Amino acid sequence: MPDLVFLLGLTIWSMAVGLFFLRRFGALPVATADTIAQAIPLGLGALGLTALGLGEIGELDHRRLETVLGVGAILGAPGLLRWLYAWLRSSRAEPTSVERIDRLLAALVAATLVGTLLTALAPVTDGDALCYHLQVPKVFLEHGAVGFDPDLHETVYPLLVEMTYAVALAFRGPVACRLIQWLFGLVFALNVTALARPSLGSRAWWAGAVALLVPAISNGMSAPLNDVALAAYGTAALVAWTRFQERPGFRSAALTGVFTGLAMGVKYPALVLAGLIGIAIGPGFAARLFFRMTGGGLLSARGMRSVTNPLINILSAPDEHAPKRRQFGRFACFMTFVAFAWLVGGCWYLRAFVHTGNPVHPFFRHAFGGAGLDEVLGPEKRPLPLDPVHLLSALGPLTLEPDKFDSFSHQFGPVFLLFLPALLVERPPRRVLVVAAFGYGFLLICLTQRQSMRFVLTAIGPLSVAVAWQARVWCERKSVPGRILLAALMLALSFETTLAVARARHGLGVVLGFVSAEEYLARREPTFRVGQWIDDHLPPSARLVGQDHRGYYIPRPYTMELAHRRRTKLGGSGESAEAVVEQLRKDGFTHLIMCPPVPETAIEFDPTLGRMLSPWLAETQPLYREDLKDSDGVTRRYAIYSLVEPPIIAGSGANRGSLRR
Repeated sequence: MPDLVFLLGLTIWSMAVGLFFLRRFGALPVATADTIAQAIPLGLGALGLTALGLGEIGELDHRRLETVLGVGAILGAPGLLRWLYAWLRSSRAEPTSVERIDRLLAALVAATLVGTLLTALAPVTDGDALCYHLQVPKVFLEHGAVGFDPDLHETVYPLLVEMTYAVALAFRGPVACRLIQWLFGLVFALNVTALARPSLGSRAWWAGAVALLVPAISNGMSAPLNDVALAAYGTAALVAWTRFQERPGFRSAALTGVFTGLAMGVKYPALVLAGLIGIAIGPGFAARLFFRMTGGGLLSARGMRSVTNPLINILSAPDEHAPKRRQFGRFACFMTFVAFAWLVGGCWYLRAFVHTGNPVHPFFRHAFGGAGLDEVLGPEKRPLPLDPVHLLSALGPLTLEPDKFDSFSHQFGPVFLLFLPALLVERPPRRVLVVAAFGYGFLLICLTQRQSMRFVLTAIGPLSVAVAWQARVWCERKSVPGRILLAALMLALSFETTLAVARARHGLGVVLGFVSAEEYLARREPTFRVGQWIDDHLPPSARLVGQDHRGYYIPRPYTMELAHRRRTKLGGSGESAEAVVEQLRKDGFTHLIMCPPVPETAIEFDPTLGRMLSPWLAETQPLYREDLKDSDGVTRRYAIYSLVEPPIIAGSGANRGSLRR
């Protein structure tokens, strides 16, 4: 319950601050839901950037964050109260026809929201969150400052969402971070609704419902990652861009730039979105220049030009023969968009460049120089061939073989493959076609690099608009084929809902209070058990290096050995086991954690360190040994070894920390 109270307070605060800034960029959207969709991410983005600023000056702590929240409340409260008063005065219950399909779709949305909320309230066991998305803000809070750890290279990624998590960790804990991502899921659905409103009218919410029910979204909004947040900010940028298209001007261009910059601060794929929006805003020559500057080096791959050139021509064609005065106005708006996008989002890339020499570290080091890792874009990250035929038909394998694309849980579901091809038969309005082409173009360009469905969730919003438009057409026809198609769509969406509801079963006991959070984590998250032993037996001066990627529940400084070994080339010259151990000691490590799975092929695992140290491990008695199962049922053989003599160990219970679980 305290985490829900925190989420409610943060939502109201973000709404108030977001309204304060939104009014500076022109009139608020007419629809109340659209105003909420734009204001909340704007407020959350301001909070994340402020936390970054505090971290850069070494003042990232609970007291400073309290001050930030207080100042934001003072600035935003009057505007929020005025907006609420105006909304209450103007709101009138207008009779609308509600059909059976509306009730069914609303029930599916409600069930999905309840299921994802229950999942979000359970203690965190998500692997990526424990090794990166929560570990990074935890480290920043411990140091009271942001910095760069070369063995935790994510510390110079775009971290807008993670800095928001830092606020949640400072006041509550990891469950509050889950709830922030759940809020981003709602924001995403509201922005998809706003994107569809000009084309679908009162049934624009159908598009938001279709997007919300996609398994990748419902799964992502109950995990403290940043993928759904990227989709929320990216879709908010598309909504701002459509408003600019309706009423071109400097303020609307600036707002589009702000949301694009916020998306750029979440994850690197937003650079593709920035390039596409820049193409759509600017005159042809400026758009092409912008594309080359921001995407040419990043997106070069076989088949790329055949995918991107038609899209560039379509988006920039309307301005080719415009009067010079209009061309200059569009160019000025384009430069306004670019300025605000880089003013808001460029700080992350400048930070990466300062620390590593590569603005998109660890990607594309050959293009930009500086540090980087070739493994992040290795051939295994691109199972789909990069020729035009495979790229244009990518929706098929993405739907039918999701396990090949980085994460089975973040799948698109069957809806898009089943119903998007119908656009070739139907005659959608130009706006729907452009929005759908925007989404599919973003998807295809991103697939030329790392082919992960988690990275391309922004495409789901525009594609959902196209599916919802077709559903409305079939509903209005009231023909037998139309009813069959609608029944098929509802069946597919019902299947997606069952996935979201079923996922909640794992944490239902702890959410309802039948199981304690400690018992739940001890049963499902091995590093929690290991962390408890470390907290009881190792002194605060201990510094650990280990094979497990997940470090959040380890209450001592922890380094993933694979990252350290890649950077230092440890053992790469055939050194003996004793020499490797001695080097680890010189690097300041006091303890070693080994955790090979049984069998080694059960999961993706690098056994190199275990093989290098096998003679030393065979002769050394571990301080701790236990076989533990994780939430996927994989058994790991955990063992902790002292790297120094005599072994550093403290009395039981002497060092119990205050890590929020």
